[in-house]
Amino acid sequence: MRIFTFLLFFIVSFSNADVLRISDFQVDIYSKISQNTTKKISMTLELVGTDLNDNEAYVMDALNVIVGSFYVEDILTSLGKERFKEAFSKYTAKKHSVDIDTVLILSLKIVNNVEIDSIIQAIQARNLCSNISSNSYKNTPKNTNKNNEILINPNLNNVNQQPIDLNSIGDFGRDFGE
Repeated sequence: MRIFTFLLFFIVSFSNADVLRISDFQVDIYSKISQNTTKKISMTLELVGTDLNDNEAYVMDALNVIVGSFYVEDILTSLGKERFKEAFSKYTAKKHSVDIDTVLILSLKIVNNVEIDSIIQAIQARNLCSNISSNSYKNTPKNTNKNNEILINPNLNNVNQQPIDLNSIGDFGRDFGE
């Protein structure tokens, strides 16, 4: 009889629990090692709690806030993952009144940003395209015109974009009440 009562209590208590899976969540977070740079991480989470599917937007908001408060080197450690789980559960409960009972980190990894040079080198190493040179995109001629004149050039190999000096435009911003 005691086992039946315990089993009934167990089933009733978890009947309102939702499972929310967040797959391939990617976010840029700061790195301690290289100052003022961010690294993209990708994570897959499974959350168990009450009314998670109805409050998915609040859960995603809390996830963005909490992940952004960690450094990439910290969140990859065991201690960092445990602190992340604890902070995430507490923040969603306090800020959005959403109860998360369990946070399971199914995957957490750094997404490597591939540079264009490495892509070109990989293409050349496999001889997939014989007419690409690794520096051909860097050898575009520089615009020697120092004025802010608009140049129309149909040759796309001779495109050089430069920022416009907004201070040289006399009436710039006056139509917005400035």
